[in-house]
Amino acid sequence: MDPHSTSSGARQCLDCHANPKTLGLGYGSFYQEGANSWGFEPSCWVNKDLFGQKRRLDAFVDTEGNPLVHLGRPGLRPFNKRELGRIVKVGFCLPCHKNMEDPVMKSWKKDTQPTPCTAYRKLTGMED
Repeated sequence: MDPHSTSSGARQCLDCHANPKTLGLGYGSFYQEGANSWGFEPSCWVNKDLFGQKRRLDAFVDTEGNPLVHLGRPGLRPFNKRELGRIVKVGFCLPCHKNMEDPVMKSWKKDTQPTPCTAYRKLTGMED
């Protein structure tokens, strides 16, 4: 993980919003499940850990926001489910709406999402 505080410059938008490893989910791919839902398909699995459970060794958190590792510093935690959902939702718009200068991104307000564009509606099945 390489958060903003350990590098001299900020990452590109896609580096965080569309990169599951950066978000703590490990290697894999995001996919859209509908207008308000997303999923994640991990690419790295370990068949059994010491407790006999199937685990991913490259993840800090699962898609439900449940921490998979204990982090030693007080207050340090992976993103929760709500935070992950908000971050990933922006990632689905970034291939077309690349930065904050885009009118769609300028209209994005805290806890809201702009009216989905035609490309997003087709991607999510909102329009046939």
